[in-house]
Amino acid sequence: MSVLPTAAELGQPAALNQNSDLFEVQQIPGKGKGLVALRDMPKGTRILRESPLFTVRSMPRADLNKAMTSKLGALSKEQQRQFLSLHNNFPGQHALAGIVKTNALPCGSGSSTGGIYLTICLINHSCLPNAHNNWNEEFEVETIHAVKPISAGEEITIDYTDCGPSHIRRLKLRESFGFDCQCPACSQPPKELEASDARRVQMERLDESIGNPMRMQSRPSASLADCRSLLQLSKEEYGEPLASPAARLYYDAFQISAVHGDRSRAAAFAEKAYKERVVCEGEDSPSTQHMKRFMENPASHSSFGAYSSKWKGSSKFSPSSLSETEFEAWLWRRAN
Repeated sequence: MSVLPTAAELGQPAALNQNSDLFEVQQIPGKGKGLVALRDMPKGTRILRESPLFTVRSMPRADLNKAMTSKLGALSKEQQRQFLSLHNNFPGQHALAGIVKTNALPCGSGSSTGGIYLTICLINHSCLPNAHNNWNEEFEVETIHAVKPISAGEEITIDYTDCGPSHIRRLKLRESFGFDCQCPACSQPPKELEASDARRVQMERLDESIGNPMRMQSRPSASLADCRSLLQLSKEEYGEPLASPAARLYYDAFQISAVHGDRSRAAAFAEKAYKERVVCEGEDSPSTQHMKRFMENPASHSSFGAYSSKWKGSSKFSPSSLSETEFEAWLWRRAN
């Protein structure tokens, strides 16, 4: 098994705040405030760890505005000033609710509770982000990690969207946040933008196909091939696969291998998923630790061998004896 990076090597131990020596808040032309790197940061650096100013459940606008009046009264004058200075894409009668609707980040995937952060909410969007935000439920904080090397003077960005072609992304961004995206992905020349849109549409189709449990059961090799194709498209689109979607993709590949009883291949994919989680969420993330347990014992997955044992290999086989080329061919079940 390969040597994994330590948390210290990835710059993660410190709980950084807006006074961090890693970044500062600056005025970004055409965007308002944003975060800019003060020094070079390697991929995997924990840029920021921030507790929410407050959290709030999803509710009708009028009810949310009433709830916010109470929450605002409990804040200091400086915190009130900072909250009220956040962008509001929904001004009008319920202005406080509008600020929350514009800025709140969900406290976990699919959560109906969102958090407001005085620093993280200043991070601007890019469809080609260099950072990733994640809710750490163990410590109840939002973290920001570099998913690419970031140079001093470079703006720190995250992705507000769920991928998709540029016209869909730009419409959602306009409706939800009130700006026309001019990021490098959306500003490409027509021919390159058309190719990018085609890749992203195909990535969505592959992701949907991979998530089909019936196909995973009856045609696992095809599902695994789709994972590899998605990984290749991600490399073409982003230069290298971004850590968060890569972690999810490798977990999908892990599950395909696990449900067909393949301990060695499942462990290899779990290790890859674990490494990507370390990059985009940190070692202290519950999801990272979850993947680490599967890496160490793939059979601990509740569905291990549930579909079949036809991929079960010899207990004496070790992929560590393979060359890099041989390993990749073995991992994706491709003929040499």
